[in-house]
Amino acid sequence: MPQHASGAWPLWHGAGVCCALALAAYAWRLLLCAQAGASLHIDEAQYWDWSNQLQWGYYSKPPVIAALIALSTRLFGDSETGLRALAMGCYPATALVLSAWVSSVASRWQPAPRAARVGVWACAIFLASPIAGLLGVVATTDGPLLLCWTVALASLWWAVVSRQRLAWVVLAVAAGTGLLSKYSFAAWMVGAAMWVLMQPERRSRAAFALAMLAALAIWSPNLAWNHAAGWPTWRHTADITLSSSRQGGLLAAHATALPGFLLGQLLLLAPLLLPVLVWLRRRGPLAALPPRLASLLSWTSLPLLLMGVAQALRGGAQVNWIAPVHLAVCVAMAWVLASASVQARRVAGAALVLQFLLISLLVAGPALAGRSGSAWPAALDPWARMRGWQDAVSSLGPVLRAHPDALVVGTTRQVLAQVGYHARGLGLQRAAWQPGDGAAQHHYAQRCRWQPVTGGPRTVLLLSEGPPPALGTGLALQPLAQAAVHDLRGVRQTLWLSQLLPPAGAAADQPHC
Repeated sequence: MPQHASGAWPLWHGAGVCCALALAAYAWRLLLCAQAGASLHIDEAQYWDWSNQLQWGYYSKPPVIAALIALSTRLFGDSETGLRALAMGCYPATALVLSAWVSSVASRWQPAPRAARVGVWACAIFLASPIAGLLGVVATTDGPLLLCWTVALASLWWAVVSRQRLAWVVLAVAAGTGLLSKYSFAAWMVGAAMWVLMQPERRSRAAFALAMLAALAIWSPNLAWNHAAGWPTWRHTADITLSSSRQGGLLAAHATALPGFLLGQLLLLAPLLLPVLVWLRRRGPLAALPPRLASLLSWTSLPLLLMGVAQALRGGAQVNWIAPVHLAVCVAMAWVLASASVQARRVAGAALVLQFLLISLLVAGPALAGRSGSAWPAALDPWARMRGWQDAVSSLGPVLRAHPDALVVGTTRQVLAQVGYHARGLGLQRAAWQPGDGAAQHHYAQRCRWQPVTGGPRTVLLLSEGPPPALGTGLALQPLAQAAVHDLRGVRQTLWLSQLLPPAGAAADQPHC
């Protein structure tokens, strides 16, 4: 057999292993999602709302997640699992792209069998991570962001190092779609520009600039939408980026937020694999990444990492905000393990299998415990904030159906999103409770807000989390129904549904839509 054929076979063999791992993990997590017995997260319910009115932008996010959910529900139905299916599919797709890229990169320096192992390890580490196991069972913007980030990494390498011209086109599309998925992709573009400037291939600088201009052109409809709408997404992004979410002394916030953020990063990718790597390091030096690959991963990760640390110092960072940074760590771990001894690889494989099973147990455990009559610790329920909404909204159904033409005014974003999804068959007309003329605080207040003034002849129902607010305008409320939202701890909150009683001869109905 010719040498090039015998050397290519292990790479294809590794690709087959990765495809099998990705498909198995995806099918397994779809099953876990279907039997979890939980509703949607508030953001998922809001994204579903967006998917019914596709636009180039929304109050807090660019449009890709809404378009993804719209396609997913058309293909698989509007159940929780159908809604999440395509967003969940971004994680195994990310694992496959990452595997194909790093195995091709490794083949420049290593024999084909070891290069194939690098790809398989990268795929396995990512699929077994809490990133894929916890974020990967819900529909969030992290899924398309991670996929676009990985495709952009691979295409930039192939364009600059392997000099494949078509890769510049792929890079432009990936970067433009990344910006339309989540604005934090701009951090990748900044880091990538720095890396390209350091490369000896000077012609790649102009090609990179053209690719980024094309990416900005792909993103420009979202820019135009923001301009027409008064820049809501930009203001929201700036607010969560520059302002702290915690109150109290700054030093206390710094002391607690940053350590917790850094600890969360250690737990986000491969917590059970880390001790194995420490053990390997004590036995001898670990295999190092080639300098050029290490510089690409470092430069494209550094801006987002610095942003995350800065937000953590201000007390407002969530651990998943810099999830793409872990792609670089995943590659580094895969490179080390591919060169390790057979014994070390077996220990690392066992750690990943155990990690995968423990994450699966965390996802499925509450439902399994409930069906067997056993108790499950409420603090270990990742679905806690998603439980109870379907039953609560269903119990309000008879009252809502009795007022088919009513305007349902919700006091919070959460109650408007959840009632919209779980009462989707009723075609409810909704508006946000926001007295005064202040800036909209969420999507529903931007789209349609209601103020307590007297006006047209319409029935108004007020739906609130807890007792309804004081009206203060001479209007009164007649309680109609209450519904409890349950999680594993018991009643988390109570929904109140009330009818607005205007003064004689008038009705309170003044939505600003």
